[in-house]
Amino acid sequence: MTLPLFLALHLLYGTLVARVMFPRMRAEGEVLGPPLLIMLVPVAFVSAPIGTIFMRYSGGWFLHGLLLGGEGSVAYERFHFGLLLAVIAGVAACTVGSIINVAVWASRDRPKLANAGLWLAGAIALPTIAFDFKDIITVVGTNGRHLWAHPVGLLSVAAVVVLFGWIAVIKARFAEPPPQTGPGTSVPLSPLSGPWT
Repeated sequence: MTLPLFLALHLLYGTLVARVMFPRMRAEGEVLGPPLLIMLVPVAFVSAPIGTIFMRYSGGWFLHGLLLGGEGSVAYERFHFGLLLAVIAGVAACTVGSIINVAVWASRDRPKLANAGLWLAGAIALPTIAFDFKDIITVVGTNGRHLWAHPVGLLSVAAVVVLFGWIAVIKARFAEPPPQTGPGTSVPLSPLSGPWT
């Protein structure tokens, strides 16, 4: 998938995973702790690296011809590292921004605003597909090879599968709030525990 679709995917992922994790975030009263780290695992280890591979090896296709050289790759070689960092920053901003958006508005019982990431993802993806579909399915610089006959197609599927698979893992293992300890619970005390510790 090209850059607009890749960013839209992360807006969608961030919104959906935050909705799954919201009961835990509300119970623990935190967003920027373990819940956020759990939600960012597949982004940090799978999808962001895939985005940098797209940028580095299929830059002309990934950027819809922007900064395109004669060989179908990004012409400005010296700026590649900065462009890779920009892709990572964009992916992180879309994911974290949509997670925080859900946490802010869902905690105020405003579900329509909490779903803003879904609407924004659609507003990015649909015009891109409608107006530039040919350049999405044809990988620039490969003599007309299509997406399904090029490694970028497989990597695109891998990114989608990993992100949505992780949502299922979170729903099964991490979404429930941890058990609370209170006055009626039995907690083992240290032999040195006392009013001064």
